[in-house]
Amino acid sequence: MRQQSIHVARSQPRRRIFYGWWIVLIGCFQDAVKGGTFNTGFSLYFLPVLNDLHLNRAQTSLPFSLAKFEAALIGPIVGWLIDRFDLRVMMVIGTVCAGLGFVLLAYTKTYVMFVLVFMGLLAMGFQAGFNHASMAAVNYWFRAKRGFAMSILQTGQAIGGVIFVPLVAVAVLRWGWRSAAVLSGVLVFLTLPLVFLVRRSPESMGLLPDGASSVTQTGSTVRLRPLFPDAVELTAKEAFRTPAFWLLAGFHGLRNIPYGGVTVHLVPLLVWKGLDQPTAAFFVGLLSFTTVIVRPLTGWLGDRWPKQRIGAMGVFLGGLGLAVLLCSGGSYWHMALFVILFSFGDAINSITWALVGDFFGRKSFATIRGWIGMIQSFATMPAAVFTGWVYDQTQSYTAALVPFMLLYGLAALVLWRAVPPCSNADAEPA
Repeated sequence: MRQQSIHVARSQPRRRIFYGWWIVLIGCFQDAVKGGTFNTGFSLYFLPVLNDLHLNRAQTSLPFSLAKFEAALIGPIVGWLIDRFDLRVMMVIGTVCAGLGFVLLAYTKTYVMFVLVFMGLLAMGFQAGFNHASMAAVNYWFRAKRGFAMSILQTGQAIGGVIFVPLVAVAVLRWGWRSAAVLSGVLVFLTLPLVFLVRRSPESMGLLPDGASSVTQTGSTVRLRPLFPDAVELTAKEAFRTPAFWLLAGFHGLRNIPYGGVTVHLVPLLVWKGLDQPTAAFFVGLLSFTTVIVRPLTGWLGDRWPKQRIGAMGVFLGGLGLAVLLCSGGSYWHMALFVILFSFGDAINSITWALVGDFFGRKSFATIRGWIGMIQSFATMPAAVFTGWVYDQTQSYTAALVPFMLLYGLAALVLWRAVPPCSNADAEPA
């Protein structure tokens, strides 16, 4: 028995870094490129594209809203494909589409072509190859540390804001938005080799979630122990029957309406408050830097206290940040306070997706996330256009910021009421 114990100890190396953390780092870098060039970075294109193509703000916002509509349609399909096939296939396809989309965007001469390329390649590529796949992989690789792992992955977007947004800003201001788009496409293509290092699950490498061991040793006795005996595994069909699914879907929809409306117009909003464009770009970068700190903090807290409570407090602070922006006279310290508070509304996104994994399990996570994403995208779709329309009509963003604050508050209440399906006895097999 002693020999068996030695053999087990040798087969469970403890000094080697758990491969799941490499999956997290790969996803984090992908998210940094996506955030720096597309999510946050594309706000820097807003005014140059508006002027170059002779558009108003509602027209310039339209591609972002149509991209939400597209994400709503393909989200469940992409999630279903990820749950059933090698997720690396979707990651390769998405990366190639996103990189090619940026390059082709630089050669568009009309508004119609801009919209078609933006939706057909750029937005679809990031949706398929970056969003769903990497989050599904991390959900497979982690359970006890799921919130922290997902927060580290999605911190990439903020890191991208710190590193890549200033570079995009320099490229846009010095060489024009078209050259910046080509350079962004090249950067996206550079992430492609990393995709082939991703593995679907720890079991595919003979490992267990979180790097856990399935054996315990007491003296000379070796015993198998059950792995996460309380884990819940629901199919998408079963999840639809639970109140938890609809509360989480409602929360994500409500949270993303103000977030989508504000982030697309972030530079114009700050210019409206009296900042010049380079200074506005600095505060966009500061928002990303703040999120680098806040997101891992909320993920760490979410693995130790109820994720619902942490998430609800986060979106409440995000709404408070919008109140600071609305009442501000444009002073730098007001802008800094807005950035800090608003970063919480974005940072808790990771732990609320981890909550989906906690509630419904690993096997159908991407499919369930795709359906929640569809509801979220439909809800968010009008936000950017509505924000631009408000400014076109009133020359002010006030009438957009007030309802956005209220939606953040409602999102906090919805998430606060969410409880696991097993607590309601909702998780009965179909």
